[in-house]
Amino acid sequence: MRIRQLECFRTLMIHGTMTRAAELLNISQPAISSTIANLEHDTGLTLFVRKGGRLQPTPEARLFFVEAQRALEAVEKTQRIAREIRTGKRGHLAIAAYASLSIALLPRLMAEFARERPGLELKLITRNSQSVRELMTTQQFDLAVAELPLDYPAAHMDVIRYECQCMLPPGHPLADRDVITPADLDGVPFVSLFKGDPIYQQLATAFSAYGAAWNVVAETEFFSSACELVRCGLGVGLVDPVVSRPFTEHLLLKPFSPPIQYEIALLLPTQEEPSQLARAFATFLKQQL
Repeated sequence: MRIRQLECFRTLMIHGTMTRAAELLNISQPAISSTIANLEHDTGLTLFVRKGGRLQPTPEARLFFVEAQRALEAVEKTQRIAREIRTGKRGHLAIAAYASLSIALLPRLMAEFARERPGLELKLITRNSQSVRELMTTQQFDLAVAELPLDYPAAHMDVIRYECQCMLPPGHPLADRDVITPADLDGVPFVSLFKGDPIYQQLATAFSAYGAAWNVVAETEFFSSACELVRCGLGVGLVDPVVSRPFTEHLLLKPFSPPIQYEIALLLPTQEEPSQLARAFATFLKQQL
């Protein structure tokens, strides 16, 4: 049996005449008649008889119709799912990301991406950047985002760079400055990322070049924590302008000179070809970031 045979049979059962079935299927009436004859031959069933010049389905046809309808519905569902997968409206998307991104901004972007894809299943796991890289080597995730530097093949890495800004609590004495420099922050309490972080190293070099005292009063692993410490008045700090935006709503942000670079990377699997859905989300995420 062929799908086209079942489609002709179903249409004929529902609409009653070969003329109407041919119109709906956009084929000739002889083609309908031939297809039904072939179906009867393949199944060994007599599906229609003529009475008074009209086709009437046999009891066997009515029983067969129930199963044919189920089969066609399964095929149509499969075709619909294939179309949704092809167009990125259905599938699984697993993302691994470091904490500052995955706490607020990334979930918002994932929700926006999924809004027009009701069949999409999402998974988000949060790790530090080094662990994110290690997770990608297990091929458990479709896409990952991590902070640089990172030992990962450049061919599978899409780098995004930002210039950090100085964050101040409301009412800070430096709030009227257009640009903040290390000289302005000489001895000012400062909230920093941990020693060894690229931002920490760049700041140490900048303060040294200006001959300014870098007064680090707190260190933290994540920008999100640094933002909250600054908001509570512990000191000032440096933050990226995009990933950490959800945490800086109540802070003042000022350009900082010399430029302090913050780099992140979108990572694609190294051993498997990314799905169309993963590529679509990677493009969307890069545009948003």
